[in-house]
Amino acid sequence: FRELIEILALSRNQKLPQPGEESQILELLIQRDGEFQELMKLAVDQGKIHHEMQLLEKVVEKRDNDIQQLQKQLKEAEHILATAVYQAKEKLKSIEKARKG
Repeated sequence: FRELIEILALSRNQKLPQPGEESQILELLIQRDGEFQELMKLAVDQGKIHHEMQLLEKVVEKRDNDIQQLQKQLKEAEHILATAVYQAKEKLKSIEKARKG
């Protein structure tokens, strides 16, 4: 934009401006403005996507914590069950010994 404005200012300072030069500059300004508007829309869209990604990352982090908590509970349950199975086997052995005795 700065270049185009400088060119426009220089052409006005000339005694005899080139025919159609100002309209070409104006067309370029309009074209650049359109490109700028597209870039701004893209930036807004990317900002929305970035925000959504941050929200999803928080959800993933929460789910990871939930999974870790469940894994911990499963390990505790596994340990309790292993202990119960061991104790049950020991009782069966003692019952068999009592019958034989």
